[in-house]
Amino acid sequence: MDVLAEGIESIKLACSLVLLIPAVGIALMGRRRIWLVPAWILTVSLIAWLRFTGWWTPLPSGVGHVVVGLGLLALTVLAWRTDTMISDLATTVVVAFLAGWTWIPCVGRELGDVLNNARAEPWSELVRTFVYMLGIFIPLVVITALQVAWPTFGDISDHPRVRTIGLSVVALVGGLVAVTLFDDLASELAQRSSF
Repeated sequence: MDVLAEGIESIKLACSLVLLIPAVGIALMGRRRIWLVPAWILTVSLIAWLRFTGWWTPLPSGVGHVVVGLGLLALTVLAWRTDTMISDLATTVVVAFLAGWTWIPCVGRELGDVLNNARAEPWSELVRTFVYMLGIFIPLVVITALQVAWPTFGDISDHPRVRTIGLSVVALVGGLVAVTLFDDLASELAQRSSF
C-alpha cells in the first residue's frame, strides 16, 4: 500500500491544493456528504486515470474553460437554491471533473510507476490511481466518518451557513475556471511542490 502512503504524504504538497480546496467545499455541503464524498473521490480518480492512460487529454485553456466554469457556477446556484440530492451530486461531479482536469500531480516514486505503466497497462493502474486519490482525500473520509460516528458533529456541519461556505468554495473554483485562472493556479502550485 505504498501508493496509499504516497497519496497521504502528498496532502502536504502545494500541488494537491488544486484537489483539496474544492474537496473541502464538497465536504462542507452538508448532510449529503456521505454520498458526495465517494462521488467526488470516484470522479477525480476516473478523470486522473483517463488522463494518465492518454485516453482523454484536457483541452487547453480558452472557450472550453469559460463554458465549463460558467456551467459550474450555474450548478452551484441551482444546488444552493434547490438543496436537493441531484443538484448536489451534479455540482460535485462537475467540480471533481474540473479539479481532475486541471490537476498537475506531484509525482513521487509510486505515482511515477502508475504514470509510466498507465499507457501500456491501463486497467491494471485504475485501482492504484483510486488508492492514491483515496490517500489524498483521507481528510474527507475522516470528516464523513465523524458525521456518522458522532451525530453532534453532523448537526454542526449540517448548519445552513456551513453549506453556504462549502458552496461558496465551489463557486470560487467555477469562477476561477471561467476566467481561466484555475489552470494558472494549478501550474503555480505544481512549481512550488517537490517530493
